[in-house]
Amino acid sequence: MRCSSSFPKICRDMLLPLLFLMILPSVICDYRWSVCNNASTYTEGSTYSTNLDRVINDLSRNAPLSSGFNTSSRGQSPNKAYGLLQCIGNVSAARCSNCSVQVNNITQELCANDIGARVWMDDCFMRYDNSNFISTLDTNFLLLENTQNVTSNMQGFISTTSSLLSNLSEKAYISANKLLGIGSESYYTSDKVYGLVQCWRDLSVKDCRSCLFQARQALEQCCSSRQGAQAMSASCTVRFEIYPFVESGNLSSSPSPSPEASSPPPTTSPTSSPPVALGPSEPTSQGKSNKSSKTLPIVLGVVIGVVLVLLICLIAMRKRVKSAIFGRPITTATHNEDRHAFSPQSGLLQQEQRFIFSLEELAEATENFHDNNKLGEGGFGSVYKGRTKDGKQIAVKKLSAKSRQGKEEFMNEVKLMANVQHRNLVKLFGCCVEGDERLIVYEYLPNKSLDTFLFDPEKRRLLDWEKRYNIIIGVARGLLYLHEDSQMKIIHRDIKANNILLDDKLHPKIADFGLAKLFGEDESHVQTRVAGTYGYMAPEYAMQGQLSVKADVYSFGVLLLEIVSGRKNLDTHLAPGMQNLLEWAWRLYKSGNIMGIVDSTVLETCLEEQALRCIHVGFVCVQADAALRPPISNVIMMISSSSVTLPNATKPAFVSGSEKNVSKSSSEVEENEKGTVSMTTSSGSVNEASVTAVQSR
Repeated sequence: MRCSSSFPKICRDMLLPLLFLMILPSVICDYRWSVCNNASTYTEGSTYSTNLDRVINDLSRNAPLSSGFNTSSRGQSPNKAYGLLQCIGNVSAARCSNCSVQVNNITQELCANDIGARVWMDDCFMRYDNSNFISTLDTNFLLLENTQNVTSNMQGFISTTSSLLSNLSEKAYISANKLLGIGSESYYTSDKVYGLVQCWRDLSVKDCRSCLFQARQALEQCCSSRQGAQAMSASCTVRFEIYPFVESGNLSSSPSPSPEASSPPPTTSPTSSPPVALGPSEPTSQGKSNKSSKTLPIVLGVVIGVVLVLLICLIAMRKRVKSAIFGRPITTATHNEDRHAFSPQSGLLQQEQRFIFSLEELAEATENFHDNNKLGEGGFGSVYKGRTKDGKQIAVKKLSAKSRQGKEEFMNEVKLMANVQHRNLVKLFGCCVEGDERLIVYEYLPNKSLDTFLFDPEKRRLLDWEKRYNIIIGVARGLLYLHEDSQMKIIHRDIKANNILLDDKLHPKIADFGLAKLFGEDESHVQTRVAGTYGYMAPEYAMQGQLSVKADVYSFGVLLLEIVSGRKNLDTHLAPGMQNLLEWAWRLYKSGNIMGIVDSTVLETCLEEQALRCIHVGFVCVQADAALRPPISNVIMMISSSSVTLPNATKPAFVSGSEKNVSKSSSEVEENEKGTVSMTTSSGSVNEASVTAVQSR
């Protein structure tokens, strides 16, 4: 439609911005999930970056022309890049092409310069990496499920869905050219269940059969009664819904020609708004005024209709933007989805409780972030106690709007904590992103952080030996999960007393994953920027940026000695020769006065053998040579079993060469210097997933 001279302002001020907004939602409207391989990154302009750009260009250019599937590899090892793009087999060439552009844009936003990425969309899937994954079967599934159960004939629904997906899988094996199955079946009167199964076309038929079988198995274990669910891996996807979510037709079909050759085809927005008719290039002079007067109401009607549709789409898009930022599924009123992670190898199904909070909700829960509800404050913002409308107590970390550095930690923390769950890790309830506001919502732990007890002259007495021993074991088990038992290898990088939260029974939970680093399955160490808290950082990491699980083991050793002694890692209130905990304790240890390290408040009641073993293991963990530090699994065995032989401990890092005798034990420090050992809580001590100050070299 061209604008007549009688209403140019409408065209300029309304139609053009609307056309722009109509295009914008399509960028993120069909995003499902993403996994970024951020264990290592590449730099712009590097050899790998160039190879990856060429691979992505190959995929997006050729996939729509080759029936919706393509693989590519460029370069030479170790900078060789591999890529795969698979469109769902029933979508049109136009939708496939559009999705290939969208998935590339989203990947750049979510995974930035990460060495690899996997992104699932409604219409396509893209993956790239620096290792060859082509034709390799992957059966680690991400599960999205509708949170609502079916309401009629549930048993019939479950049986019908199982039968439908099985039949569609058989169809996929037979149609080896696309490895695709689409269909529907009735399960109750006029109610239907719709299904789709799709293997990526780099798989053999045998591997496709295995992938689809395990995907169906995963869905049956978690979601058989749900109104809809989807299992997604890097090799296949299986999905069912109670509404038709796929389009008819196939990839090779082309758009139908316009019935009127004299006019261009009608155009529609990505949100199916009413088409805008395209007329002649210029109205004739005769009757121009009449045409304008008749056209104006039509245009206004169309504009109002488009505005209403756009408002709906923009509301949905706003939720999608939040989802895209964190790589999380969306929550909507009609199709609430929860995420699970399923690994057939482990036989485990882990469910994540997930909410997207609004700023209004959190402001109401915390009484507009009132100071009376403030639990603590740190370098990146404040933490507040709150209560939701359903009565659940929460802790809300509110990132300071002035903190640019903290936004990276915010994204890192949400993405990692959404994928981990253990009784010794703090639970993530959700997050909020509105404007410049960034907030994370956790379970509320009434006893705040460990340092509020351990370094307080009175509260420390509540931590008897048994409680301290259980805290040591609990923290070690949380680290074991992060290092070895979770689906991702995670290094926390900031283990310390004010990042250990305590529940109502004083059980420990590791918090603050803002600095945590995700490792590849085969990676033992990486070179990275230094971030954390000095005094808890291993020497090879603090001085050279060499990061491995042994860095967390070192931090745990420092924390262990703090728990046993009741002393801070560094306490400037003490005499110069006693300020450094490791140096003071090592001298006592070498002089044979090992029990002198134990906090005087538990000295008489502690089990001496346990205390001696804990102290020895603490020194084994803080050895200067990372190779001598044991993995956390061995640490747990050494602490908990008296039958395990302990290795010799060498001098800790950052301890001077002199081995002078120390005249004062922990007990004597309290008796003789009671006025100087205040053990006050640091400003960062909050019920927080703490806000840790990042310190770089």
